[in-house]
Amino acid sequence: MKQSTQKKFKTVGILSSSIHKENVNDMVRSVAKAISARGFKTVIFNPFLDMYKSNAFSRGEANIYSLLDSSTVDAVVVLPESIKNEDISMGIIERAKALGLPVLAVERKVEGCISLMFNYADSFEEIIRHVITVHGCRRINFVAGMKNNPFSDERVQRFKKVLSEYGIPFDEKRLGYGDFWDYPTRQLAESWFTSGQPLPEAVICANDVMAMTVCNVLRQHGKRVPQDVIVTGFDGIDLEKYHTPRLTTCAVDIDEAGEACADAIEITLEGGSCENVIEIPYRMRIAQSCGCHWLSGDAIADKIMQLNDAIVIDDTHEDLMFTYLTRGLGCSDKQTLASTMRRYSDTATWCCVNRGSLDDNPHGRLNGFTPEMELLMTTEQDVTEGTLFDRSQLLPNLPDILERHDTVMFCPLHHEDDLIGYIGFAVNLDYALFHNLRRFVLLTDQILESYRNRRTIERANEKLADMHIHDPMTKLLNRRGFYKRASSMIRRMNAGNMSAVVFSVDMDNLKQINDSYGHNEGDRALKALARSLVRLAGPESICSRFGGDEFTVMSLDTDDEFIGQFADKLTSTLDRYASRAKLPYRIEVSVGSICSRFSTADGLDECIRLADERMYAVKKEHKKK
Repeated sequence: MKQSTQKKFKTVGILSSSIHKENVNDMVRSVAKAISARGFKTVIFNPFLDMYKSNAFSRGEANIYSLLDSSTVDAVVVLPESIKNEDISMGIIERAKALGLPVLAVERKVEGCISLMFNYADSFEEIIRHVITVHGCRRINFVAGMKNNPFSDERVQRFKKVLSEYGIPFDEKRLGYGDFWDYPTRQLAESWFTSGQPLPEAVICANDVMAMTVCNVLRQHGKRVPQDVIVTGFDGIDLEKYHTPRLTTCAVDIDEAGEACADAIEITLEGGSCENVIEIPYRMRIAQSCGCHWLSGDAIADKIMQLNDAIVIDDTHEDLMFTYLTRGLGCSDKQTLASTMRRYSDTATWCCVNRGSLDDNPHGRLNGFTPEMELLMTTEQDVTEGTLFDRSQLLPNLPDILERHDTVMFCPLHHEDDLIGYIGFAVNLDYALFHNLRRFVLLTDQILESYRNRRTIERANEKLADMHIHDPMTKLLNRRGFYKRASSMIRRMNAGNMSAVVFSVDMDNLKQINDSYGHNEGDRALKALARSLVRLAGPESICSRFGGDEFTVMSLDTDDEFIGQFADKLTSTLDRYASRAKLPYRIEVSVGSICSRFSTADGLDECIRLADERMYAVKKEHKKK
């Protein structure tokens, strides 16, 4: 039970997949609305891809189910048939049971759970009997779904059973498989015209998609439905409403199913018990394709107008989303990303990303959500973007959000199986267009992955640029980096009417150290000299290694004391280091300097030349000792 700022309420989690598809959409809406009517809240966990194929993308999608937690929901409704992957759907159910949550499975009998089942078989028999008894058909073709599919196989057996009841011999040649979809059904129906058999008086189809395809093939061959051939479907899908002729089919009362589901959840949460299996019947719906009922032209026109309105809305949203993608791909920082997402989201939205996944630190591949999430964007005003929160909360203020919105849906954001985060939408069950939400999520995936890739490339370019101007061993600027930094320093010098000092520093005994103690010790000495130069010159100076044992330092607006004592302080610093490190050698240097004003790179080159001359003069004196 969740505590909001005003009252307590119970929350039901619905775990589905492909909610943009009509059959899933209808079931989720029905359950959620019935639950809402009882004063409960709903959170939906839904990827927009079914899990039928196991690949990197589907694994990324399935991660959304890992957000299921007993701290956020009190009961669970699972739609295994929408998920289409036995391992994933059963994994969800087992996880929920392990969390101590009551589970209701829709269209799947699961031990230890309440199962909401649909009675297809009796209503399917009713359609076959209607064709035989009312219309007198005896030459009947049957278009089944897939071979070895339990739903298809059951309908084949029921077809044979009813034929037998009426003394009609079953003809194996009049049985075909359309795999529940258009293309194989079309091939099957075309074969009837070349088989040499008389055309059927009626065609019984195991679903509406195949029935509509059969109608189209018959019409293309000049055959009328139902005058020449009766055709029936099954399932009562939404697309059938726009088909001519309207199909005689069977459909479940989806509202009845939702009410039954909500009743079972309510009873269970209140400590009661209900039947382990709840059965909802399919019912026959008589229409045009068997010739029993004809729709008026006005009804058909209304459906065409509804379909046209839906197409216009979809086209408008698609145009808007193209603009969103274009602008989103151009975002260069998280604030702009968040602003762009807010602008193009058409409902209350929360975008949560794995902590650090969009930051400047290179992101590693994540096959799960981080324990702490970051709220990248929200269209609401009650929480600050950038807020970090515990993943188990789903959102920083979920109880208050559910106080305002009865239903919130969560969808994954990812690239293949590399998780970026998840997105939450407040869902108005009467008006939500899940196709639009799906488009927004998929484009957000592209935008965020593009942003991450661009930041990775920028970091790589920055690293390459840094390598281009720095000495890899001492980390000081190299000659190229020195002149790049010096140009800005020259501008500062001229603007401030300052002077500059250039030091030329050369290690006297590098060859001796290399020859006597090895090149590793020589490198150690060079690094010590580099650190000493940086420490003495200060952060505003430019310290560089021009090559080998040659170093150049440039400082602005220094006094005579700094210049005069630089060489002695450097020698003292190096001696202290050698003593501390117990080196068997001293690190000796020669230093030359020049203080001047100049306004061009040529003037700087001249100062470096003069500092070099003075350094070599000092080196010459050192060699005499």
